[in-house]
Amino acid sequence: MYFHRDYLDAVRTGLKTTTVRFRDPVSTGPVNMVFELDEEVVLQGVVTQIISKKVDELTEQDAIADGFRDLEELHDRLRYHYPDIVPADDIAIVQFRLADA
Repeated sequence: MYFHRDYLDAVRTGLKTTTVRFRDPVSTGPVNMVFELDEEVVLQGVVTQIISKKVDELTEQDAIADGFRDLEELHDRLRYHYPDIVPADDIAIVQFRLADA
């Protein structure tokens, strides 16, 4: 499961425990969490649950679990990562933890 490099510290510290995915299939179980920096950083993780929602059903709680200040910041980042995303699109909220946590 690939992550933008900006999220590495939040995942390592446990601030980010979910990720919202759009058209990016993920399944529960062990996962390599890959962050592309100057060199690739791989953390061992476990996807514990996947929740399906529409973009416009996301909540403040979803945003905070994803490591953001609020829902507006989460929506901004979703548009950054997925420029074509719209409020009616189906997304997956992927809950995860580090494998050694």
